[in-house]
Amino acid sequence: MTEQLALPLPYSTAMGVDDFLVTESNRDAVSWIDKWPDWPIKGLIVLGPASSGKTHISNLWNSKVSGRVLDRQDLLSRSSLDLMDKASSFVIDDADAYAGDAEAEEALFHLYNNVVNGKGWLLLTMSKGAGQAGFVLPDLRSRLLALPVVSLSNPDDRLLEALIIKQFRDRQIEVDIGVVGWLATRAPRDAAGISDLISRLDETSLAMGGKITIALARKVMEGLNEE
Repeated sequence: MTEQLALPLPYSTAMGVDDFLVTESNRDAVSWIDKWPDWPIKGLIVLGPASSGKTHISNLWNSKVSGRVLDRQDLLSRSSLDLMDKASSFVIDDADAYAGDAEAEEALFHLYNNVVNGKGWLLLTMSKGAGQAGFVLPDLRSRLLALPVVSLSNPDDRLLEALIIKQFRDRQIEVDIGVVGWLATRAPRDAAGISDLISRLDETSLAMGGKITIALARKVMEGLNEE
């Protein structure tokens, strides 16, 4: 049988409160979100490996505080005082990516001062801690080191299965629960690896014009192991 060409289709990633499962791997972070605004300082760093759920945690908090997510362009195109005309609370994802970027570090420093020392709140997500990320501006580094840090770990067994189900659901793929159970005992133990696996299963099933079965999953995983 001739294989069909798999055309990549866009899919949406669910990031709402109803999509979030609390387990031991993220319980501390969720506890911090629940405790807001009773934080010891007006800022927090959420630390964790790639695809561990940092953005989901920050989205939960941002929806709670009616804040604004800022990227590098936001930081550089407007002053922190201008930004605070529109919002008082902010999220910056992957803030450690700005380490060594003189302009971005300076802008983040001023935002920190105006937000944390004023009436606002600041949540930063990072894959590396403030002390290891390589921030060059001493005043910024010292302020980031003063922020409380809550860590996310790689998914535990319960969250692993939930992540597999969520990845299928985000792609609107119907799959037998037996396939989920089979994958849960053999899939990579990190969220990024799960995302890559489900993406490959999706692409392969589209190319072959069939459903995702245990046999197909075994074939895809054998291919991954050979890489």
